[in-house]
Amino acid sequence: MNREGHFGMAMAIVFGVYSILDVKSIDSIFLGFLIVGLSTLPDIDLALEIAHRKYTHNLAASIIAGLLIGVLLESGGVEGLGFLEGFIAGFTAVWIHILGDLMTYMEFQPLWPLSKRKMAFKLFKSSNKAVNRAMATLGTVILLYYLLTDFYGASIGYTGG
Repeated sequence: MNREGHFGMAMAIVFGVYSILDVKSIDSIFLGFLIVGLSTLPDIDLALEIAHRKYTHNLAASIIAGLLIGVLLESGGVEGLGFLEGFIAGFTAVWIHILGDLMTYMEFQPLWPLSKRKMAFKLFKSSNKAVNRAMATLGTVILLYYLLTDFYGASIGYTGG
């Protein structure tokens, strides 16, 4: 999956779950956008020119990302958000990314260090423009639904009366 697809998938999952669970606080929406923003973090391996999906696409990387983001939020003084929220953001963002990449053809070890088993669902190529665009569109629609119905307390088709 490419950047567009990962952002879309993250928006769909985070704001879809928020809608289902009726999560509406300002802190949670900030956390949601943080997760979406971090959802491409595992692809830092491409910029670093290290083996793709080897070191940054697994359980260990998700824990490290969670710890780092947790420490940053704790020390950053963001009101209402601390270590736990940062850990949740980093850990969740990496796992949403991993879920997206599991749908592609390239096998990797998402459960390392617990398991060295390579996995891939082989549903589509990561470069498939139609899939990535569809995921981005789905995520945008779900985000808009959340913002229009849940976060602002309005409803689709609201007439103001």
